[in-house]
Amino acid sequence: MENTLNVPITFNENIVRKQLWKYFYYSWKKKLPTILRNLCYTLLILFIFDSLIGNKSRYDFLRFAFIFSGVVCIFYLIYFFYQKANHSIKLDKHIDELKGYHPITELYFDEDSILIKSEQFDVRSIWKKVTYEVYNKIILIHIELGTVFTFLVSEEETNQYTEILEFLKSKTKSKDK
Repeated sequence: MENTLNVPITFNENIVRKQLWKYFYYSWKKKLPTILRNLCYTLLILFIFDSLIGNKSRYDFLRFAFIFSGVVCIFYLIYFFYQKANHSIKLDKHIDELKGYHPITELYFDEDSILIKSEQFDVRSIWKKVTYEVYNKIILIHIELGTVFTFLVSEEETNQYTEILEFLKSKTKSKDK
């Protein structure tokens, strides 16, 4: 007998809102090391050029590097809060749109594939194109469709959370952090 799992998920505005905010912070948390690495590379390149070309003292360079780092940090803080405000507006529009559709989304897991079925979309994929992550009791199911489609399943949404996680562990690989 085939191993299958059918999970109905009912739309709950508060849960979806909380999931999408957690995903926003999660994506920024994943961007932060790249931002810091780019800042360090930029400072290193500036230091090398200053050493080769500059006739100034190290104190002048360190003062410039400190000011440059401060400006970059302020820029990214402004950008973060701009993205947060933009996300909030888009989140409200998205939830208002979801309220107009049938409130149940169904997940079908079988031996060969996964199917996420709702009124807005039907997404089916074979297991080798699927990865997953667990972040703050939310399962992020990533499906490679040319671009990555991510579906979020919270422990609060369904009483089959552990079954979903076990099925994903047996059929696909966890995405490395």
